[in-house]
Formats: sequence, structure tokens, C-alpha cells
Amino acid sequence: MTAHTGPGSDATLLEALSELFFGDEQAESLEETLDRLVSPRFRQRINGKVYGRQEYLGHVREMRASVSGGRAEVVEQLRDGDRVAGRYLFHVAQAGGQEATFESCIFAQLRAADGRIERLAEVARVVEGDDDDDVMPTP
Repeated sequence: MTAHTGPGSDATLLEALSELFFGDEQAESLEETLDRLVSPRFRQRINGKVYGRQEYLGHVREMRASVSGGRAEVVEQLRDGDRVAGRYLFHVAQAGGQEATFESCIFAQLRAADGRIERLAEVARVVEGDDDDDVMPTP
């Protein structure tokens, strides 16, 4: 059995999402990060779009390509067993130099066996920056 350091272990959901979105491909490939933090049966629903694991990989890769850095913060978060709900702010610096802040309201379910993310239901909106910012591309 492989040891995982998903959000159900010592890491938090915020740390896992930060690693996914702002991770360094030189230190660890996105595929390796995804394997470590997200379960094989992963599903995400964001603003009406549904991503399976492979679609999510493409979504995150596209997002990483459009940002040069950033940070995330918890506005509020609750946890009950394998469920996490919270409101988060993602402050991003885009590759073109613009900055934007997105608010995400997320309900997550973690996999009991290893703590990896099994499911995310998310609604996100721009709170600072241009509404046309393409930091959160959709297929």
C-alpha cells in the first residue's frame, strides 16, 4: 500500500489545493501531485461543469500555465469526519502580470482509507480583477 499525504492526513484541504494550483513542476510533476492528493475516482463540479480525474488534470494544467504564482487563504472552514466545507480566497498573479482574487465555496469529500480528495463541489467567482480574467479556464 502506498502512503499518501492527502488532506485527510496532516495536510489541510487548502494546502492540497494550493499544491495543485501553484505547484512547481520541477519539484514534482502534476501527475505525481494528483496521484498523491486525489483519489482515482475523483470528481469535481465547478460552476456547473463536471470534471473526472483526467479532465481535472487538464483543467489544473491549463490553470497552472496561466498563473505565475499565488497564495490561498481560508475565510472559513468546517470539518466533520471525511467532509470539509469552506470558503477560500485564491490570490493569483497571472503570467501577463495582472493580479486577481477568486472566492471559492467548496464542499469536499475525502477518501476514508487514505485521505485523498474524492469529490469537490465548488462555486467560484472573481472578487478582484477583471471578470474576463481567464485564470480559471473551462473546457
